Amino acid sequence: MHPLIHRTLYYTLQTLRREPVARVRRELEASQHWSTDRLLELQEQRTRALLHHAVTTVPWYRDAARAAGLGVDDLHTPGAWARMPVLSKATLQAHAAEMHSSRPDPAFKSSTSGSSGTPVAVMRSQKAWAHHHANLYRGLRWFGVDMGDPYAYLWGLAFDEEGQEQARRKDLLFNRQRCSAFTLDAPRARAFYETLRRRPVRYLYGYPSAVTRFADEVTGQGLDGRALGLEVAVTTAEVLKDDQRERIRAAFGCPVADTYGCAEVGIVGLECEHGHMHVTAESVRVDTLPSEDGRRELVLTDLHNYAQPVLRYQVGDLLEPDPGPCPCGRGLPLLGRVFGRAGDTLVFPDGRRVNANLPSYIFKAHGREGTVREYQFVQFPSGRVELRVRPGPNWVDGIPERLRREVREALGLEIELKSVDSFERRGRGKHRDYIRAEDIGEE
Repeated sequence: MHPLIHRTLYYTLQTLRREPVARVRRELEASQHWSTDRLLELQEQRTRALLHHAVTTVPWYRDAARAAGLGVDDLHTPGAWARMPVLSKATLQAHAAEMHSSRPDPAFKSSTSGSSGTPVAVMRSQKAWAHHHANLYRGLRWFGVDMGDPYAYLWGLAFDEEGQEQARRKDLLFNRQRCSAFTLDAPRARAFYETLRRRPVRYLYGYPSAVTRFADEVTGQGLDGRALGLEVAVTTAEVLKDDQRERIRAAFGCPVADTYGCAEVGIVGLECEHGHMHVTAESVRVDTLPSEDGRRELVLTDLHNYAQPVLRYQVGDLLEPDPGPCPCGRGLPLLGRVFGRAGDTLVFPDGRRVNANLPSYIFKAHGREGTVREYQFVQFPSGRVELRVRPGPNWVDGIPERLRREVREALGLEIELKSVDSFERRGRGKHRDYIRAEDIGEE
């Protein structure tokens, strides 16, 4: 189908779902040209409205405000926001039932992949979802591409048949050609390249590690990446490293635009055509805390989630602020460089190399179901692999065998399963879901 047909169909379906993506995108494209001061004033207004809604309709925030000495009449005061507690992933998991509003907007569940080792599920309002998608399309238009344009999708793929069928339907709607990041090897990379030559796309979208692997295979096999005619390669969900950016750019001869966000809050930062990452200030509030190494630790708030508000959410990622200015002229504040969720290639005992996001896909359903709170694979020098899990409230006797089966089917690994009360965290690095035993002092 023509891109215009895909675009029209998508926006129509989203409107029927009560997600006004088209309207929000138009609003965002207008507001991006406001002054930074005007944007921050709008953000402050939305912050105060959300805080009032959370404290007056959500039990957990009501109790948190009382503990901070804040009454309803105090919520509009300048220091009220900073007095509210920082919300950790563990707290969000443990108190999720107390964080639903008694006057919620219509919402859909958003589940994290658990790439940090702690899968989380949040009900996000449809307006929050509309801002999430509209921000992405606003960012794409900075590079001359738009929703409905054909693109290559280097992403994961569900393991079950129902999930795969759902993926096929979405791929058709979004006019995208998918290459599973989990099975991307030399033959598949060449086959995907040939597919893109026959059916051209305008941009790539995917994990930095997967896009880089594809770029490396294109270069290594002597294929002409520039012949694909890409306008931009968009990366997300992992930290984009400098060498990855250069390898992608060299292979395809196009700019690389990184994005930053999380499932609980939505898209937080978009990189413009001048290489600066801008905050989606109309949709998300970014606060920071000091860290030991001189960087800042990100604290995020979804300004439009009135179903299960997520306020002052500590995601565990570190930031090096960008002082600017950016020559693009947009008033959107600058975010800076984020150091956090990395997606290195994993090397299994038999020598297989797979994308580091693959293990997290196994636990997406467990995060929704509350069966597993945290997990970590530990690979020993002998080749033995142990899966350590911190059980969730809905853990039952059949879960261990289910996990062994899912790991065997997804990773081709036989594992030993061990239940633990907690995981040791070292330094400032985030929890890794696949590590070597020697890295944590075990043999």
